[in-house]
Amino acid sequence: MKGPITGTFIDEITYDIPSSNWTRGQWKRDLDNMMKVGIDTLIFIRGGFLGKTIYPSRHFGTESTNDFAGFILEEAAKRKMKVFMGLHISDIDWGKGDAQGEIERNRHFIDEVYHRYEGIPSLHGWYIPQEASKNELNITEVMKGLSYICKEKDETMPVLISPYFNTYVTGGDFTPERHGEEWHAIFRECAKEIDICAFQDGSAPIETMREYFRVNKRLCDEFGMEHWVNTETFERDVRRMYYPIPFDLLERKLSEHGEYADKIITFEFSHFLSPQSIYPSARNLNRLYRRRYKRYGK
Repeated sequence: MKGPITGTFIDEITYDIPSSNWTRGQWKRDLDNMMKVGIDTLIFIRGGFLGKTIYPSRHFGTESTNDFAGFILEEAAKRKMKVFMGLHISDIDWGKGDAQGEIERNRHFIDEVYHRYEGIPSLHGWYIPQEASKNELNITEVMKGLSYICKEKDETMPVLISPYFNTYVTGGDFTPERHGEEWHAIFRECAKEIDICAFQDGSAPIETMREYFRVNKRLCDEFGMEHWVNTETFERDVRRMYYPIPFDLLERKLSEHGEYADKIITFEFSHFLSPQSIYPSARNLNRLYRRRYKRYGK
C-alpha cells in the first residue's frame, strides 16, 4: 500500500519552526526518506522572505547566500521528484496589502529564478506563499497578479496555492457555507491562472473538516483546479508551539481526505514526519506511519 502523503513543503527560511541545521548529506538522506514513503513532490514554502532568499540573489542583495534551492533542485532531479518554487513574500502581511509592490518584487524574483534554474528538470511549478482565509490584504489582487506573471514566464508550469480556513481554530467564524461563498467570489476573480488549490486541513475543526473540504472540491471542479489537501503533520494547539501530530489524528484525517483529494501533501515532512527529525516524537510518528501504510521496514 502506498502512503497517502505524496508531497511535502520544505521550510528552509524558517519563520515559526526551528532550523534543523542539517548538512547537505543530511538533506540528501531526508530526500531518500521522503521517497521511501512515496513522496514525489517538493514545495519550497518561500523562495524569499524578510530580506532572505534560498539562493544567491543579485536583485535582492543576497549574493553571499548558499544556493540551497539549486542543491535541492539538483538532488530532486536525481530522484525524479517535482519541485514547486515558492515565490517571494515581503513580510508575513505581504507589505500590509501592497499588491502592486508584491507583484513587482516577484516579477524580478521569477525572472531570476527561472533563468538560473530553467535547465534543471525538477523545476516543475510555482507556489504562491501569500496565505489567507478570506478576501483581506488585497489577497485576490495579489493571487491574480502573481499567478499571471508565473504563467507569463512559462505557461506550462502549474501554480499552487495553500490557503487556510476562517474558523474558530484560526480566530475566525466562517461556516462551510460562508467559506464557499467567500472563496467563490475570490476564485471568480483570480482562479484563471491557478492550477492547484490545497487548503490547510488543521485550520478546520476536525469534527467539520470533511464539510469544508467537500465545499472546496466543488469550488475546484467549478473553476478547473486540481483539489489537493495540505494535511498538517503538526499540532496547532500545544502551548502555541508546533509539535508533531498524534498518529491517531493524522490517520483519521488521511482516511477522510481519500474521498475528495486529488493529491495529499503535508506541512511538513522534515520537522514532523522524518526519521531524522529534531523531534523524537516525529521519529515515532514516522515508524507508525510506515507500519500503517507498509512502505518499508518495521
